[in-house]
Amino acid sequence: MPAELTLPLSLQYVRETPAEHLLAAVKNWLSRSNPICLVHPHGFFVVPVDRTDVGDWRFHLWPKGKRPVRGMPAFIHNHDRHVDSRILSGHLTNITYDVALVEEDGLPLYDVGYGGDRYEKSTSNFLLKTTSQVQARTLQTETVLTGQHYRVDRYAYHEAQVPEGVCTASLAWMHSKVPGPVNVVGIDGYPERIEFQRMEFAGAELAKLLPV
Repeated sequence: MPAELTLPLSLQYVRETPAEHLLAAVKNWLSRSNPICLVHPHGFFVVPVDRTDVGDWRFHLWPKGKRPVRGMPAFIHNHDRHVDSRILSGHLTNITYDVALVEEDGLPLYDVGYGGDRYEKSTSNFLLKTTSQVQARTLQTETVLTGQHYRVDRYAYHEAQVPEGVCTASLAWMHSKVPGPVNVVGIDGYPERIEFQRMEFAGAELAKLLPV
């Protein structure tokens, strides 16, 4: 019998179920339901799995190989909600930062905005340069292996690094939103406004990239 996702998902269920069982269930769900997936500007895949008033469960996949970056190759960012993630295959390195305002010799801070539902292809995603300059100092570097989980607190700055030779998959619970600006630590030399749309990808095709 094919593995099945138990919906609605709960943090306890995702943390306690063996990672290989969860990955098999996600693969079966992708193949059967063929949901629309989106390609994040940083080159990984994002699939909304379970959306409620409390928060969103998302499946993330970093496939092997070079992952093209669209827009600006700036990876340090924050979220307006907590993010609890379980690694289902592969591994990643999560780096958290202290980001402080500076008067000069800093990097530009960009606001992140959406022109609608972020999970719709037609929704424009944009970065808007602010007048602030910042410096980012590494606080913690943590390598998270298959079966382990990690948490990023709302408005904490972080980036997730996955080597090109590794296929990494995770389930992320994004919850407890507190309204406020979401930001990216930018790079000098880019426009004041950077706008793009996220490309779509078929869930059934994504299932073929999973290592199960």
